[in-house]
Amino acid sequence: GYGFALRHALLHCINTPYVCVIQHDRTFMRPAPVAEVVDAMRNDPTEKIKYVGMSMKSNLMYYDIFGGKYGKKAIDELRSMILRPESLCIGGGVYGPNGSSSRHMTADSKKVRQNLESLVETYRGSMQHITYKEWLQSVGRSTTAGDSGGRCGNVHQNCHQLSLTPTLFWYDNTHIVQTSHYRDFVFDPKHKMVARGGFVEDKLSPAMIRNVERFGLREGHGRFGCYLLDDNSGMFFTG
Repeated sequence: GYGFALRHALLHCINTPYVCVIQHDRTFMRPAPVAEVVDAMRNDPTEKIKYVGMSMKSNLMYYDIFGGKYGKKAIDELRSMILRPESLCIGGGVYGPNGSSSRHMTADSKKVRQNLESLVETYRGSMQHITYKEWLQSVGRSTTAGDSGGRCGNVHQNCHQLSLTPTLFWYDNTHIVQTSHYRDFVFDPKHKMVARGGFVEDKLSPAMIRNVERFGLREGHGRFGCYLLDDNSGMFFTG
């Protein structure tokens, strides 16, 4: 099965500290900041970021999905856990509402293009996006341009700050992860979080929920360190 095939590859074929897992039926739909995500993970002094999932249509507005399941206290705590690493403040007009990355999305028909445009409109009214705009306003950044004028590191330049939204679901969809997290935690036999013949997300995601119920949102989530990448364009990265 998928889970144990992945385990074999990680144990015997991978010698890098980070790995990008791509299922055969999942593709990148537009340019994605893979190198910058790895930099964010590598430069994270607290090692909170263990997994970064590339967004797909079904989880593009994960903040709203979470908000539909849990109460205000949990939602407020999740908001405080959203990360915006300096490594994901990216210039060049690539990401954001008017970024070149989202313009690479192609549509095979007029109907598909209309569906994508409708998704963007829905996203703009979502709490996923509203939360981002509120953050921009709190730090005195522009909310009208695809590239928000601001500071990337110590250099003044136009850049767009991407977000990492905590998730309580381990999506097998395209993701970047610490190799050691997979080897030493996810596939640790004592945890029994991956079943023979099954997918990783099948048992791992419920295990994450149980940890949150036992230890609280911040601590329970921290053991898994799962985040979803959002460039605030209203477009997903993979499909």
